[in-house]
Amino acid sequence: MDPTILEGRLAILKNFYFYVVSFVALMMIVFSVANMIDIVLKTYVFTKADFNYYSYYPNPACDPTIVATDKNIEKLSQEECDKMQSEMEKKQRDERVGQKQRDLVRDISFLVVGIPLFLLHWGYLRRNKAV
Repeated sequence: MDPTILEGRLAILKNFYFYVVSFVALMMIVFSVANMIDIVLKTYVFTKADFNYYSYYPNPACDPTIVATDKNIEKLSQEECDKMQSEMEKKQRDERVGQKQRDLVRDISFLVVGIPLFLLHWGYLRRNKAV
């Protein structure tokens, strides 16, 4: 096989690799930044967009539709139900905060990896342009 053909094929493969890695790194950056903007908007601008749509009682004994004569369920007092409800809401708030922190850690990690990866590969392609 002619060595110039082999060199041409290797150059095409090499360029293809650098373009693919540059594209993947750029997508990592774009999606991370978009998700970080989403988190910031939900936290500071659209604060109600982050809440669950459904609320429920933490215990069937607090369900107002259950009558006190039901033998299987002992009704709890309103104070006990309110305490359970406030504990559940606190737990949901903590879970939302924890999820936001996990998302931010993932997004920052993607940025820390994606930015240098993109800059190195795209910089190589710009320096070694084929005429």
